[in-house]
Amino acid sequence: MKRTSHIFAVILLTCVGAARPAGEEIMPPKRADIAAAEILFINASVWAFAYYGLDGYWSQISWQSVGMNMRHGFEWDPNKFKTNFFDHPYHGNLYFNTARTNGLSFWEAAPFSFGGSMMWELFMESEFPSYNDLLMTTLGGIALGEVMFRFSEQILDDRAAGSNRVLREIGAAVVNPVGGFNRLIRGDMLQHRAVTNHIRENISGLAAIGGSGNWRGADIEATQVRPALSLTLQYGRPLEMQAERKPFDHFTFRLWTSEGDTARNMGIMARGLLAGVDLPSQNERMNHLVGLMQHYDYINNAIVNFGAVTLAGAWLSRFELGKGYRLAAAPHVGFILMGGSNNEYATSSHGLNYNYSTGLKARIDLLLTHPTYGALYADYNAFHFNSVQGIAGTDRVDVASVVYNIPIWKNVGLGAEYIHYFRRARYETFAGTEKNYNGLRMLLSY
Repeated sequence: MKRTSHIFAVILLTCVGAARPAGEEIMPPKRADIAAAEILFINASVWAFAYYGLDGYWSQISWQSVGMNMRHGFEWDPNKFKTNFFDHPYHGNLYFNTARTNGLSFWEAAPFSFGGSMMWELFMESEFPSYNDLLMTTLGGIALGEVMFRFSEQILDDRAAGSNRVLREIGAAVVNPVGGFNRLIRGDMLQHRAVTNHIRENISGLAAIGGSGNWRGADIEATQVRPALSLTLQYGRPLEMQAERKPFDHFTFRLWTSEGDTARNMGIMARGLLAGVDLPSQNERMNHLVGLMQHYDYINNAIVNFGAVTLAGAWLSRFELGKGYRLAAAPHVGFILMGGSNNEYATSSHGLNYNYSTGLKARIDLLLTHPTYGALYADYNAFHFNSVQGIAGTDRVDVASVVYNIPIWKNVGLGAEYIHYFRRARYETFAGTEKNYNGLRMLLSY
């Protein structure tokens, strides 16, 4: 998974300008049987690689190990933060897309993430099954899976030919490998059509290259971090009145990563609209929508790490302020279904250094735009984690960022990004901790 963040970055750059007029959407026939067979193939392939290539002790399975797993039941595993909060959701995305790219809807595909994870936990490893693996593979896999499915659909175009078609097929397959495999075996990769026949929505946002950033904090000296790539994308038009909405017809996706050890320098914040209702407004200069959203957060760097899957209510609004100014605002409040955050006292031979938690999350997004003066984007996230496994206590994590970008030539802009992390932990049997970190970097954006 070391290069996964780079794959996201390169291919999502393509998505920024990939919007095309929608044609007739032609979904493949629903084949739940093929989806189930592909999950069996994925799990068997990963197990075979671990058994023959890595000689992993946990791959030594037998009917006896299956029986022990059944009798023992689920527990919390001590694996590394990246393994549980990124690798497992990415794996769940593969399960999800076995169904999604075989013609099943979002809700029909969701159980396949659960089924694939349950099969792995009970049958494919000799370690006892774990709650966190099942939850993060299922819930994180659904969120990442639909985002990757939508991005791959945005790249594909069956009207294209020649090198353009080849690059689109390769790009979509990198973003969504299972989708690429299914297009290959169905013959869709070579099929030419007169219509787009893929899901098309507007994508807006920016891709930016950040210079070396500077960090300061109460317990660290002034630290310079590597240059980074940042993506802030909005998919769909959530505040246009729609007769029917499907899950993730609107989502936002933020990614940042720096060159080097990407296991320790990557962040993803994604949130997708599961269901929404337009609210009538007497004023044509404003629009409102109330909805239910799924959040997936993964922040892992040398300074802080935390992750969460959240189900949240949200209120989305847009205001035309006059003189070219437009303001979009979106407060969210929700319940953290599964989360994890730093812990100074949690240790294990597998690298665990965090608590497993549930809790509450609040978030607000603000975007002020002007065609001449650029865009000012700010978001604030407040996480309240209650430990369910690990060191008993609570953990508050606040993350705020402000990005200002001004156009300097056509679609190229120059800007700056400020990030603030705050963490306060209170433990029942250990001394608490409080930390503040502030970072600043310059951006060159498109």
